[in-house]
Amino acid sequence: MNQQAFEKMGSFRQKVIRCVYVEKKSVYETAIACGCTAEKVKRVMKKWKALSRNEMATLPLKEDQ
Repeated sequence: MNQQAFEKMGSFRQKVIRCVYVEKKSVYETAIACGCTAEKVKRVMKKWKALSRNEMATLPLKEDQ
């Protein structure tokens, strides 16, 4: 999990990401646990993928020493 991207998000989004990616719950189980719709969970997942992809692209490459 990309900690920098995770910390940029609000508490609701962090809860959704934790349920989906850490606890491996389905979209519908996450929606019930967070008290929202499945569509909202999907939007949060989409934003997380985009943010984590951007964060990984901006990290400097490590060189072998």
